[in-house]
Amino acid sequence: MLEVRDVAKKFGELVALNGVSFKVDSDCLGIIGPNGAGKTTLFDVISGFLRPDSGDVRFRGISIVGKKPSSLVKMGLVRTFQLIKVFKHMSVEENVLAADGDGDILKRVGLWEKRNLLACKLSQGELRKLSIGLALAAKPKLLMLDEPFSGLSSAESRELDGIIRELMDDGISLVIIEHKLKELFKLADRVIVLNFGEVIFEGSPEEAVRDKNVIEAYLGKSENHVGN
Repeated sequence: MLEVRDVAKKFGELVALNGVSFKVDSDCLGIIGPNGAGKTTLFDVISGFLRPDSGDVRFRGISIVGKKPSSLVKMGLVRTFQLIKVFKHMSVEENVLAADGDGDILKRVGLWEKRNLLACKLSQGELRKLSIGLALAAKPKLLMLDEPFSGLSSAESRELDGIIRELMDDGISLVIIEHKLKELFKLADRVIVLNFGEVIFEGSPEEAVRDKNVIEAYLGKSENHVGN
């Protein structure tokens, strides 16, 4: 479905990505790492918002480097953003209609009862669900979610977990950046860990929590928790 081959990206002297490679098939891949590891830059490169300095990104066997984000959406590669992007002064239903969706999507993400409410009146969890609904309107084959559990309560996280599992059951491949490891590890089949722009681990969530390099990346020599 997706193949990232030796991708590198620099901003001036800052190396954001350095030889990143991985594949995504019909599964759920989690991407984790401390702040500044290069996670969002990687999403920006894959989704066409940034062009890599070197390397290749292939979606369903086709190189997509240089293609515009709108073209990638038409191909079935769709992403959400850490900062939720919806039309806050339009109703929930108007948001979905503007994205060429319909009421079935609102039912799917649990917002049918809120369809006449202005988006600005939604809770953080409901806004997350709406942003996923807008992404689903594009009929994705691969959906990339950037910190979908950020700012959610325990109840909202459980609801979102159920929605994501239904997407997986429907055959949509998923790539998820998330700093809430408990929520992510319930969903991810595999995890890659970025640190200083490099992949330092790839494997199962169970293996990740026992890996020395992963533990050091999050805790550091001072054993202070890094966060993201």
